[in-house]
Amino acid sequence: MEELRVQPWRRYGHERLYVNRSTDGKAVAWYDCKTGSLSVLHEDYRDLALTVLTPYLTKPVPSVTASATPTAEPTPPSPPLTIESDDVSLNRPGDTLRRHILSLEPNALLRVLARWWNISEAHSWIVGLRGERVTGVRLERLIKHGWHVLHSIELPSGSDIDHIAIGPPGVFTVNTKHHRGKSIWLGDHAITVNRASTRYVQISQSEAAVAAKRLSATCGWPVEVRPVVAVVGAAKITAKSAAPPVLVIDGAEADRRLSGLTPNLSPTQVSQVFAAARQRRT
Repeated sequence: MEELRVQPWRRYGHERLYVNRSTDGKAVAWYDCKTGSLSVLHEDYRDLALTVLTPYLTKPVPSVTASATPTAEPTPPSPPLTIESDDVSLNRPGDTLRRHILSLEPNALLRVLARWWNISEAHSWIVGLRGERVTGVRLERLIKHGWHVLHSIELPSGSDIDHIAIGPPGVFTVNTKHHRGKSIWLGDHAITVNRASTRYVQISQSEAAVAAKRLSATCGWPVEVRPVVAVVGAAKITAKSAAPPVLVIDGAEADRRLSGLTPNLSPTQVSQVFAAARQRRT
């Protein structure tokens, strides 16, 4: 049996120990330091993985979940040594915007001032970041109800999907827009902001189509993805279409709106889609 090595990993409150093959760096098991759960991804390596992990553990060796798709959490992406960039489930709401803001305005003081005054090119992006945080926090309330939520999923085109919510009612790409005090109107083909036309419908539909194509290919079965526009801070949201092309919701009520939809995915399907969606290569 080839040599295994332990790779500690920590980010955003998560702490894990990955057991990787020394030849190719692929994970064969991983241990969650906070929950005490151990997932074995390759049964042939179970005994050796426990042996190399034992010196790192501060508690008795936990029971093993031996499965290609562990029940505690889906298989992490490969290679695990770069999991910080490969596992998008660790992204925070607005991570893509946050990096862009730092590149536009390196000065921390000016960034603070730009939150409230349009004194920097970064101002509009900072406003957008606040919106994504509001929607992201509300979406994460769904997790305790069997949902999975991802944020700031970058696409090869250079754009990103603000959020993906995966739960019993289905899979949703959520495009957050921050329009404080403005009136939002949804018709058969377009969304207007204070009567000004936007491309929100087309962009949201495109994001959902990309997600559906990638997720279907990875899962091996057709995955339907519904586009959502989450508006934060609007004075009024009016839908005039009986069959709107996208679902328009108040971002501050995102959890309530999505959880109230009719279930159509089983827990197994929800887990399968999440396992695919969390991988950057998908």
